[in-house]
Amino acid sequence: MKNRIKYFTVIFSVLVLFSCKEKNNYSKIDSHQTTSKKQVHKIVVNEMSDGGNYTYINVNEDGKEYWMAIPNSDVKIGETYYYDGGLLMKNFESEHLNKTFEKIIFSEEIRQTEEPVKKEIKNSHEHSNNVGSTITEVKIEQPKGGTALASIFSNKKSFSGKNVTVKGKVVKVNNGILEKNWVHIVDGTQFETKKSLTVTTNELIKVGDTVTFKGNITLDKDFGYGYVYDILLEEGELIK
Repeated sequence: MKNRIKYFTVIFSVLVLFSCKEKNNYSKIDSHQTTSKKQVHKIVVNEMSDGGNYTYINVNEDGKEYWMAIPNSDVKIGETYYYDGGLLMKNFESEHLNKTFEKIIFSEEIRQTEEPVKKEIKNSHEHSNNVGSTITEVKIEQPKGGTALASIFSNKKSFSGKNVTVKGKVVKVNNGILEKNWVHIVDGTQFETKKSLTVTTNELIKVGDTVTFKGNITLDKDFGYGYVYDILLEEGELIK
């Protein structure tokens, strides 16, 4: 059974910093993604370079070499470190290093112990309250043939692979990720704690817009390194 992962406030902050300062194409993790199991990676550092606010390290994991990017850290070549998953970025161009990485993983941190150090995630409760406030202020009536988000969330297996129409208010947008725009919508309904639906689309949408999308429901969409979306509306077509 897949478990929901906590909201990665620190990881999202790193994403924002990266996107502001570097050109990249990445797969993003947000609060609606889940992981099938907690995977601890054991790595040995082969090479390191400092680039602006980040440390780039070439590592070896079970004979496989790859690059990682982490917030500035005191890392020693030849030392063993651990980390819990990360985000895979493709064709990442570091202006500081004047180098393009075909593939690179960036992580919130690496550590010297296998067991993670418990940290308090600041403002997570505040974020939750803000989302809740947004939901209560929204009441969207679905168009003819449309489906309320709560119905999809509560019966997601029956909607898997099906083409649906949904209408909602846009509460979050991330453009240009994996050559798609990622739009989060709410309609005022919810099932358990699930309130917003993530839509991938080629359309350019603004936060605050009320939109109607038609697309296919996909469950447990895997983006690698143990992270998946539990539910996603893909190839969203904007209905005028």
